Amino acid sequence: MTLQNGDVRLRPLVLPDDINSAVIWYQDPEVLYYSEGGAGAVPYDADKVERMYNYLLNKGEVFIIEVQTTDGWFSIGDVALCTDCLPIEIGIGQYRSMGIGGKVLDLIVDYAKSQRRDRLLINGIYTFNERSRRLYESRGFSALETYVDDDGNECIRMELELH
Repeated sequence: MTLQNGDVRLRPLVLPDDINSAVIWYQDPEVLYYSEGGAGAVPYDADKVERMYNYLLNKGEVFIIEVQTTDGWFSIGDVALCTDCLPIEIGIGQYRSMGIGGKVLDLIVDYAKSQRRDRLLINGIYTFNERSRRLYESRGFSALETYVDDDGNECIRMELELH
């Protein structure tokens, strides 16, 4: 099922077709810093991207984030809707801080409600990732707890009640 909000849409992940685009995103130092826990994160290769997507597909649904351009729809990132996580990745820098993440999150929340889910959980956002924290808070997510992960990073677990 494809979900759309104006010039942003989410389409289901297609393996192996979407791997090459994603490899570019997961080699971006900013993506790695905020999604993998700091400056020591190692860039993903195609094999690691495929393993990540298969892991997420076993836990829920994965969508490719696309934006409408003059040349058609263009893939810029991904989002996964799982029972314990909701990672949103805008993989191309020029599309960050433009409100796309908010549109993506609105689409996912509406979709989760249509599935009659009770709540959405975010297992952990690094406390230094203020942009992500503000995004989730702007849509009503609240912090459940703060904890330190296995790599020593402080994280916030969040949830959104959907009823």
